[in-house]
Amino acid sequence: MIFDEAGLLSFNNIHLVIKIILAIAIPLIILKVSTKILSKLKESTSMDDNIFKTSLKVIRYGIFCIIFIGLLEVLGIDLQSIIVSLGLVSVALSLAAKDTLSNLISGVIILLEKNFVVGDVIGIDGQVGQVVKIGFKSVSLYMRKQVIVIPNILFTTKPFINYTRDGTYRVTFDIYLLNKYDLDEKVKEISAVLEKSDLIVDNPKFQIEPTAITTEGVQVVVKVYINNPLKDTWIRSKLISQIKSEVLIEDIE
Repeated sequence: MIFDEAGLLSFNNIHLVIKIILAIAIPLIILKVSTKILSKLKESTSMDDNIFKTSLKVIRYGIFCIIFIGLLEVLGIDLQSIIVSLGLVSVALSLAAKDTLSNLISGVIILLEKNFVVGDVIGIDGQVGQVVKIGFKSVSLYMRKQVIVIPNILFTTKPFINYTRDGTYRVTFDIYLLNKYDLDEKVKEISAVLEKSDLIVDNPKFQIEPTAITTEGVQVVVKVYINNPLKDTWIRSKLISQIKSEVLIEDIE
């Protein structure tokens, strides 16, 4: 009871109320100051948005835990006895939280190492897509109208490829040139089509390389670079169509 029998606040109860207020107010003040410091740090150092948001979440969760533990102490609740009495539950929760904790730690490593950022196209564990979100527990990839969610732990335990590390994405397709064609002439004609195409970037420059020679002809691979990985299939199709119509080549894959 906060009030005594006379309906007045007793000294002990006033002391308790003050402790409760302080247990809540002090961590919240620390949270506010920490947020301002982190915001100024972001402005002065050009901190990555994902690192900034993740750091804020970690600070907030930490402050809320401090408030919770502080209130238990103020109210005289023995936290240790609760933990002991819920020992089995704690073990079960620890096992359940193991993967979550691993993903959280891996998420921090991803943000700090910056091997990829939002907008990059990466491939991991047989999945390829454009990074649309780097979260606490997972990375979301988008490719061909599908969102693929990859647990963060995979990025610290398995190899992955960043296809757009330099800001471009490579698209390839094969052309089979029969012996009836002059190889150099056809390569020049294909180059002319690619030179005037606005579907690909100028740097890195496209490449046309022989890959196999048979008794019937030569197979060459065409490598071009684009800005938008999500349009790779469409751009490949358009380029093949242009080359077929302007260079008059039958076999393109």
